[in-house]
Amino acid sequence: MPKLRLNNPESCLQAEAGELILLRGDAGSGKSAWLKRMAGLMDLPEASMRMSKHAVVRMQFDRWPCVWLGGNVEEELMFGLGALPSRAQLEETLSNWRLSDLSLTKEVRHLNRLQSLRLSLAAIDLAKPELVLLDNPSAALCEETALILAEDIAAWARQSNTIVVVASNRWQDWHTVVSQTWRVRTADQLPTRL
Repeated sequence: MPKLRLNNPESCLQAEAGELILLRGDAGSGKSAWLKRMAGLMDLPEASMRMSKHAVVRMQFDRWPCVWLGGNVEEELMFGLGALPSRAQLEETLSNWRLSDLSLTKEVRHLNRLQSLRLSLAAIDLAKPELVLLDNPSAALCEETALILAEDIAAWARQSNTIVVVASNRWQDWHTVVSQTWRVRTADQLPTRL
């Protein structure tokens, strides 16, 4: 089973498969930097810190408009996959992410922000990663929509045994569904468990 471990001599943070971890901290505290470290895009700030490695990591940045890898929904879902899913599998995945009304041939540039986010999550779902890192996925959504999205992501993490780490300034969108909350005070200090 996949695990995520961040540790130094004084402290250890650990997440198990199926858990949703919330990185909580003030704006500019270093939440995004810690996501990048977990993805292997940045070095850990101290030589004594260690992190476990994962076979497949997917990261979703807080970026609008989205940077697309395909021209339409089908291309976006299948980009980078080794084994290509059937049309039925693609449609089932869209349905699981509340996008059943979205045509596989729809151009991705015509999607709204919520559709874009859910499509990115569907593509991540098809890739079957061990670790998913989400940077502020609910930031631009109204409270009701953000809560539904948080519930959907938490249910998917449990069902797929995927570790999901969410960095968010709006912790209230996630507090009912998280397994653990890690407080980020600075980009150079290991988060602490709340």
